[in-house]
Amino acid sequence: MTEKCSLCVLDTTVPEIKFDQNGVCNFCKLHFEFQKFYTISKKNLFKLKKQILKSKKNNKYDCICGVSGGRDSTYNLYIVKKIMKLNPLAVHYDNGWGTKISTENMINSCNRLGVDLITVVEDWKTFKNIQKSFLFSSVPDIDIPTDVGILKSTYKIADKYDIKYILNGHSFRNEGFDPLNWTYMDGKYLEDIVLKWNKKINIKSKFHNFYLKDFFYYKLIKNIKIDLPLNYVNYTHGEVEKTLINECGWKYYGGHHFESAFTKFSVGYYLPKKFNIDRRKVDLSARIREKKLTRIKALKILKTPINKKINQNLINYVLTKLEISDSAFKKILTNKNKNFKDFKSYYFLIKRLDLFIKLGVKIGLIPKILYYKFKA
Repeated sequence: MTEKCSLCVLDTTVPEIKFDQNGVCNFCKLHFEFQKFYTISKKNLFKLKKQILKSKKNNKYDCICGVSGGRDSTYNLYIVKKIMKLNPLAVHYDNGWGTKISTENMINSCNRLGVDLITVVEDWKTFKNIQKSFLFSSVPDIDIPTDVGILKSTYKIADKYDIKYILNGHSFRNEGFDPLNWTYMDGKYLEDIVLKWNKKINIKSKFHNFYLKDFFYYKLIKNIKIDLPLNYVNYTHGEVEKTLINECGWKYYGGHHFESAFTKFSVGYYLPKKFNIDRRKVDLSARIREKKLTRIKALKILKTPINKKINQNLINYVLTKLEISDSAFKKILTNKNKNFKDFKSYYFLIKRLDLFIKLGVKIGLIPKILYYKFKA
């Protein structure tokens, strides 16, 4: 029988979930701890601005903002430019899966806000094979290659332009905390999956992978920091979308994470079909904790299967683009489910270095959110 948190809508389909004597889950408690650490206030935004300007080396750009055309990255860009009044350089990672609406959103927002845009284009043949390797490996985090590519690309651009801050659009207030077994991000893990599937893939020179040595280079030697402005702002979906429509010429694309064709396929079809994963539970639970949504309303939303928004045309498009046959995809769906612990990674090394990582969090070298994710 599935047990649910008494406060949010996470349940025992979520790995690593635990409940206290009142039925409140550990993800809720983590959220409330982060509320204490990241308080909503313009004062905190301007404190961050002061730190950025103090570290400024580039004569033109203050910071980097990753952009995808999605709601969160666009609102992050808006906050940085219009509220914090910084001059960011927008960086887009093109993995071949952008949609027309997301591209228009990105271009419109940069033009309206007066922000320069750089696009990093990944080698499609290599990236296609990396994504196929994740699908054939039967792991749930098939979008991790994109996240790794974004991380490495933004660091590389920051290094090139001597920019010391990367501001991204993630917010625990709006997106919550994904269980580690759902989304594990690690360059060694990615490489092991790829090379076990096809040793001929030239991942080191043809893909923006992120290894432990990259972490030490960009963080310790180049002193490039990552921060999350949206953690300091009051985030209400309706108000955010109204602002983006009016100020950035932004358009909605039908669902959270649906700005990318592949992510829409992953979140809307592949994950619920193969793993019984409904990522809406994480997003909705975060909004419940922020008192932006009632638990009753969230449970009502979850009654409608997420794949209602997915049609066969999208599935056919993804499989055709990846050159995966219908029969091969059916086999993928029935193969034994795995996760990152079935492959080589930095995970166990990170666990052994817990005390040093805690120190890194304390001095601001390692993001607090990253530490708590790996601590699970």
